[in-house]
Amino acid sequence: MNILVFVKQIPEISKIQFDPATNRIKRDQVPLIINPFDKRAVEEGIRQKEKHGGHVTVVTMGPPSASEILNSSLRMGADRAILISDPVFAGADTWVTAKVLSSVVLKLKPDLVLLGKYSLDGETSQIPPEVAVLSGYPFKTSVSKLDFVDDTNAIIEQELETGFATYRMKIPFLVSVSEKINRARFVSPSVPDMSSRIEKWSASDTGASVKGSDSPTLVEATERVESFRTVKMLSDIQEVADLVRKKIADEPAHTSYSGGEVPAPNFPKHAVVVSYNDARSAFEIAGKLSDLGLQHSFAVVVLGNDDCAKIQGMRCNRYIKLNNASIKGFSEYLVKYIREKKPDYVVFSSTVEGREISSYVAASLSLGLTADCINLDIKEGKLIQFKPAFGGGMVARITSRSSPAMASVRQGIFPISSGQHDIPYEEVDLSSSFPEAILSREELSSEFRPLRDAKTVIGIGKGLVKKENVALVTELADVLNASVGGSRPIVDLNWIPRQQQIGLTGYSISPSLYIAVGVSGHDNHVVGIRYARTVIAVNKDPGAQIFKYADYGYIGDALQFVEDLTRLLKGS
Repeated sequence: MNILVFVKQIPEISKIQFDPATNRIKRDQVPLIINPFDKRAVEEGIRQKEKHGGHVTVVTMGPPSASEILNSSLRMGADRAILISDPVFAGADTWVTAKVLSSVVLKLKPDLVLLGKYSLDGETSQIPPEVAVLSGYPFKTSVSKLDFVDDTNAIIEQELETGFATYRMKIPFLVSVSEKINRARFVSPSVPDMSSRIEKWSASDTGASVKGSDSPTLVEATERVESFRTVKMLSDIQEVADLVRKKIADEPAHTSYSGGEVPAPNFPKHAVVVSYNDARSAFEIAGKLSDLGLQHSFAVVVLGNDDCAKIQGMRCNRYIKLNNASIKGFSEYLVKYIREKKPDYVVFSSTVEGREISSYVAASLSLGLTADCINLDIKEGKLIQFKPAFGGGMVARITSRSSPAMASVRQGIFPISSGQHDIPYEEVDLSSSFPEAILSREELSSEFRPLRDAKTVIGIGKGLVKKENVALVTELADVLNASVGGSRPIVDLNWIPRQQQIGLTGYSISPSLYIAVGVSGHDNHVVGIRYARTVIAVNKDPGAQIFKYADYGYIGDALQFVEDLTRLLKGS
């Protein structure tokens, strides 16, 4: 089996330092590492070679210093390593990078292509599917299990926000891997250096005909995100209970408010909201775009797969439902729609499936795409896209050189709004288009509400002591109508599903209230709660790091806190 793995060198996010004068990273003071998800991809390639035979090639695109991660990959057990380094690629965005990497795929013709699901410095998730589309390979992203059943077929498990989906894939294909797929092997210091085996490729060696200046997106500015919280310590549990009651009472009884207007339907310009299995995010994005449309004179159209009853009140001028649409069928319809209708802006939700669709469209139409935005604006007709990077420590202001401008938006960032108008609703049957070999779909246990839908989240750490105590937290979550999340160690211990992991290699959340119970406050976790509105931290250690990232703090035993707060709130 011919296996190709793409890897990226990144700064170690937890050790990033900023120059206060320039707001730029002090790169010479930050260790460089292989992107952790990519390391899992290398491991998976080597494991598949060990099971089925074959050859593993590892490729990176970057400066000469990136050769170190190739050396590490060879020492792990890869057979070949290629460094693509050429000044002509300077400033490459995700589309240009995908063009270069797809040229390598077409040149090497592998049976299996592996990448990490995203790089921790950028968190776009769009390079793997764009490489696949440009290479003509079928693909799935965020894969947590990969098993070949014979010489030509594999069964893969895809990790979604609300569960898992299982597919049959036929060689050749491309997947990006999640953290769950494996644990990368330890390499003994006695394994020799292999730098001399690394091949150096220039732009001409790849066969790619693009350069960095061809990038369809432009970073106009970056801004450092400072910590804005100053903790106020609470002296007893009753204070905490009163505060929690108040914070929840301050939220609307329902997640929507009535009276939102929609732009005039006859504007010559229009924006498209893309909704695939995610009506809630469509409400959020349609509301934001309607607000912008009222200011800047454009209409809002939604393309989705939601039933009519689910979209009542959505602030849009028209809803087009695509029936029986696989992801590829949905994507192809959207490509055709963009070619024919020429919308000015297209906005997706940053779900696993939303990112696959957005990347498919971007690659098919050579369009710029900004992933995981936390805000949108319009200036002089341009869509301004605000994207966090480096674990949320910086926010980049990005515009598109191509049209339509495209972005995906983090869930829960925009408030849900609704209107009182009738929505023109059209249905298109795609049942015969691009069927997918989906074998099963499994939803998470109902005790774990999706993080994306939660206005209140209880985050748990090792201070909860043992797995059996999670049941007490879920009881409190039921009282608060909250979701339960946690730090990576909790997930690794199998106390909660990986879909509930908050932090650098998990999810970034933006609830109205986050209660951290027994969480130490490691950098890798707190980057995931940066956009929570109010944070209450509970820890028995007065010096716990989590208090630096909280609005309110309570010193006490985590388990006792959960029991006491549940009792007080039930008694109210």
